[in-house]
Amino acid sequence: MKQIGPSVKTELVIQQNNDAENVSTSRLTAIWAFSESAFGGILHAISIPFRGIFINAVSVILITLIAIKSSSKTILNSTLIVVIIKALVSPHSPLTAHFAVTMQGLMGSLLFKSKRFFRLSAFLLGIITLVLSGTQKIIILTILFGNNLWISIDIFIKQTTKEFFKLGISQDFHYGVAIILIYVSIHLIAGILVGYYAGLLPSKLDEFAKSYKLSNFENNDLLLPKKNKKGKKKSWLQRPSGIILISFLIIIMIYSYFYPYKIEVKSIEILIMIIRAFLLTIIWYFVFAPLAKKLFGKFVSGKKNLYSQEVDEIINLFPRFREIVSFCWNDSKNLNGFKRISSFFTKSLFSLIFIK
Repeated sequence: MKQIGPSVKTELVIQQNNDAENVSTSRLTAIWAFSESAFGGILHAISIPFRGIFINAVSVILITLIAIKSSSKTILNSTLIVVIIKALVSPHSPLTAHFAVTMQGLMGSLLFKSKRFFRLSAFLLGIITLVLSGTQKIIILTILFGNNLWISIDIFIKQTTKEFFKLGISQDFHYGVAIILIYVSIHLIAGILVGYYAGLLPSKLDEFAKSYKLSNFENNDLLLPKKNKKGKKKSWLQRPSGIILISFLIIIMIYSYFYPYKIEVKSIEILIMIIRAFLLTIIWYFVFAPLAKKLFGKFVSGKKNLYSQEVDEIINLFPRFREIVSFCWNDSKNLNGFKRISSFFTKSLFSLIFIK
């Protein structure tokens, strides 16, 4: 594979004469672009939960690997190429997804500007990336529905557990806050694990290079489940999570209407909350999003010509990458549950890095 160009020229830090040394930043950038553009669809096809955590974990590991081999400026160049490819391959991705990639690259560039505290930088990158991923949905839901969403959830759960399960729940316990803390904590724990793991990569590269020399599988006929062709991505209102949330609010609204003395939030307040979410969604999708996408499209078009050769080379690697991931998924079929997911994820990542 050709080098990605002078803009992301590899600056080797590891000097051992081994296979790990031959992994270029061009290869790492290509895998990062594949992860952001296609890996999510593959994870969706094989029904792996918490896909966002896995994709963000891949980003942390690849940014760390790029930092091992090159400068912080190279991380920025790689980030720009990944954003361009993501826009070309997944044109219907929300702007928040492009923003997340950009933030990951910027944080990586800043944290790895000095490599004196490499492990600490990788650790912090893992935590910041995963926690931001976890808080993003919480922030969006709060903007859409306001704080009344969490208050409603809190009151409703207290009331139902008291009436149907006869549980004496302390009035000081807040379920809404608990849900937020649990969700963010899952991402925090994932960030700690990924950051710690990424910090060990400089000493592990040669070991990985020897471990992930798999057999040739050019004629692999065990393919991943094919992703259904879709048009534009659905808005949150059309997704299962959005439908469940709206249904939940409607149930609370009806309950509070017939039993106003049992729930502190009035049915009219919940109705206003739902209307507010619909209006903000409509304003975003029909006013701000088209304008922002137009500006973003102009930016990508301007940069695309500058990196046209690199972009074409990377996109041409995607079928090969999919083949490798397909092989790794079927190679883990004898395992079940988390063991299979863990084996598939680890083997896929380092097979993509080391298998040509």
